[in-house]
Amino acid sequence: MITTPHDEKGHQYYDSIYARGYATHGYYPLYDHIIKIIEKDGMPHRMLEIGCGVGDLGKLIVERGHQYRGFDFSPVAVECCRALCPQADFRVGDAYDPACYLPHDYDTAVALEVLEHLDDLRMIENIPIGVRLIASVPDYDDVAHLRLYQDSKRDILERFRPLLHVTEILSLVVKGSSGESKTIYLFQGVRVR
Repeated sequence: MITTPHDEKGHQYYDSIYARGYATHGYYPLYDHIIKIIEKDGMPHRMLEIGCGVGDLGKLIVERGHQYRGFDFSPVAVECCRALCPQADFRVGDAYDPACYLPHDYDTAVALEVLEHLDDLRMIENIPIGVRLIASVPDYDDVAHLRLYQDSKRDILERFRPLLHVTEILSLVVKGSSGESKTIYLFQGVRVR
């Protein structure tokens, strides 16, 4: 794993990106994998999405009949979410605020393309012990990425071992917002300690 020289960005940075229109079509293959992971056991799940962006994944989860709640610290993103899927529970919230994780009525937390933007270990500490986390991290640089993951197994296992029992890691290629191919590592694990 490489630590970048970039600083953590505030919600205003993301507000401006979402206000211009953020293309997410390239992430649908990632969303398909997440739905498969969620539904592998055939049971309905209660989900919390941390950093819900513009709400595409939340909409898919709600349409599949799962209970869903999502939050993002960008008010512009949450407005987009509510317009896309008014029947879902979208809120403005901060990933560092333990209150955003309450009530602990979910069995699965999702954080897609979020962990590399912030103090990921501090964020994960807010997830209750025993809850499954499905997350993704990239291997490419961006002005908002604090870390780059190059050896998925080594970097993910070493980074998250203190807080997660990682059970699966997948390497996926997706199309970025400007059409370029990017590698993303999708993983799941159970919150421990």
